[in-house]
Amino acid sequence: MNYYEEYSKGHLVLPSALLTHFNKLFPSSSDFLVWLYFFENSDVAPSEIASKIGSTPAEINRAIDRLAKFGAMKVTLIEIDGEMETFFDVSPAFKHLDELLNSDSGSGTNINEENEGTLKELVSLFEAEMGVISPVQMEELRAWLFEDDYEFALIKQALREAVLNRKVSLNYIKAILRNWKNEGIHSIQAVENRQIERQESRKTIPQKDFYIPMDGPWNN
Repeated sequence: MNYYEEYSKGHLVLPSALLTHFNKLFPSSSDFLVWLYFFENSDVAPSEIASKIGSTPAEINRAIDRLAKFGAMKVTLIEIDGEMETFFDVSPAFKHLDELLNSDSGSGTNINEENEGTLKELVSLFEAEMGVISPVQMEELRAWLFEDDYEFALIKQALREAVLNRKVSLNYIKAILRNWKNEGIHSIQAVENRQIERQESRKTIPQKDFYIPMDGPWNN
C-alpha cells in the first residue's frame, strides 16, 4: 500500500516523508499551507482560506496556480447545470512522493541497508540523551546524514557539545552544525584542529605586567 492509495481510501495521516522531500513536492512553504487546507477539506473555498491565514483571494488563487504547475495539485473545472464548478485534488503530491521514495529504494539495496544502519546507530545515540525519537525527529536526522551530507562523526560531536552545554535539542545541535559549516568545518578532524588552534592561541597571549610601586613598605 502506498501513500497515494492510502489517500484515495480517505484514511491517510500526513506522512513525515513530506518534510524530507518538501522542496521537491511544493513550490514554497506558503503554497504548502494552502495545499494543507485542501488536504483537510477539498471543498474549502479559496476566499475562506484567505480569511483564515490573513491573505487575499487573489494570492490564494496564485498559490493554487503554482501548486498545479508544480504538480502538487490538480484543478478541474466541470460544468454542472450550466454553472462552472472547480474541484481541487491534492493526490498528485502523494503520487509524486511515492515516485521519489521508490526511486530512493531502487538506488541499491546494499547502499540503503548501509544508510539505514548508520541512521539507526545515530538514532540510538540521540535516544540515549534525549529519550525516544519521534518520526519527525528521525526524518530530521536522516536529512542531516543524506541530504545535508554532514559526517556521522560530526553530528556525533555536535551532540556531545550539546550534552556538555546541557542544551540537548535538535535545534541547538542543528545550530552547531550550521555554525561549523559557515566556518568551513566539514569533518571531525577540522573540529579538532580548530580546538587545538584555540588552545595554542590562549598559550601565546602574553601575560600583562603588573605595576608595583617602588616605595612601598615591602621594599624597605
